[in-house]
Amino acid sequence: MRVKVGLIAPIVALAVAVPTVEAGVDQPRVSALPGPDLPGTSSPALARASASGTISRSKLRKRLRSLARQAPGASGFYVYDTDARSRRVLFDRKEGKRRKLASNTKLFTTATALHRLGAKRRIETRVHVRGNINGKGRLKGNLYLVGGGDPTLGSSEINSLAKQVKRAGIRRVSGKLIADDKVFDRKRGVPDSGFGPSPYIAPLSGLVYGGSTYATDPALEAGAKLRAKLKKRGVKVGGRVKVRKTPKRARGRAPVATVRSPTIAALAEATNEPSNNFYAEMLLKRLWATPTRKGTTKGGTRAVERFARARGSRVDAKDGSGLTDGNRAAPRDVVRLLRAMRTHKARQAFYESLPRAGKEGTLDQRMEGTAAAGRCRAKTGTITGVSALSGYCKAGRGKVAFSLLMNGVRSYDAARNIQDRMVIEIARYRP
Repeated sequence: MRVKVGLIAPIVALAVAVPTVEAGVDQPRVSALPGPDLPGTSSPALARASASGTISRSKLRKRLRSLARQAPGASGFYVYDTDARSRRVLFDRKEGKRRKLASNTKLFTTATALHRLGAKRRIETRVHVRGNINGKGRLKGNLYLVGGGDPTLGSSEINSLAKQVKRAGIRRVSGKLIADDKVFDRKRGVPDSGFGPSPYIAPLSGLVYGGSTYATDPALEAGAKLRAKLKKRGVKVGGRVKVRKTPKRARGRAPVATVRSPTIAALAEATNEPSNNFYAEMLLKRLWATPTRKGTTKGGTRAVERFARARGSRVDAKDGSGLTDGNRAAPRDVVRLLRAMRTHKARQAFYESLPRAGKEGTLDQRMEGTAAAGRCRAKTGTITGVSALSGYCKAGRGKVAFSLLMNGVRSYDAARNIQDRMVIEIARYRP
């Protein structure tokens, strides 16, 4: 496995704060592990050296051309004015060649999730029963904890499920507690790690508890947590926790307990703002899951590629997070996705999922005190030899979309400095 940039300690010891979401939108409840795309910084000298005022299209092209010459040769750039009155290319260089995306892959994953699942949709985790409950509250049968692929399931949700089970009149379960993770396949990782465990992402599962944990069997852990919460509430489960599929007869009955995730819009923000690999991969698998089909990484990437193709863009997707360096797209195709999302019904959710320059997530310390701060939102991307930045700036008469994909990078500080200077110039553009 190749070395990932930015990982300065074993990932199991790292944590990031849950990103802030607009008022009225649920916040994911569980802090999640970061990947290698950790926040970069801009030199204070960058803010001091940044010119103020506006620049014309010709001056913008000239300055971007000069900065592009300083980038590694295997880099590509595309900048496009999305305003309906303009709709023109502002700058392009090697924009049609596919390049490694790193975490810019998450742009395609979250856009597809918002489209296919819906910005307001939530992912359910349910408890079903099989058997009868007698007058003394004894369930003669099993209790089933059925995962839906919610990456945020944690202590408060498990406690809520236990409370609802007791409220349903159950005081004793003669059978087992079955943990059902069958909404997804049981591959724990992505192609980068041969679909096995990885230090850069918590194990994937259709049923997880506290997505930042490295349980050998996440579903088994979630079931054990529910059993413990039930015991605290006076509900005794006689049998052990097992990981199995819920029988149709039990699934056909109304659940005795249900909890729901934050909205897909909130999950998209929790994916893009801190560049969360685990959330990205869970969303990718959820794209392919149906009542008759398991969610898989391969199926999810197929859905992502179809979504991009239907909007005039192209991507070769290998996973949902960008950990695998086979994820590739041309700068022009990244911008085509960004342009398509400008008119999508989930456009606001997608736009707000991206961190603001100098304010949030992986951009919180980049471009502070410049024309780009608070005016540009973009997704970073960093793996070995790759540094990327793609998103939008409030510029021109509306928004300018850009994709800066640098491959063959030796100095990440130098690459980010070029990107930051480019974005600052874009933010200053007025026609």
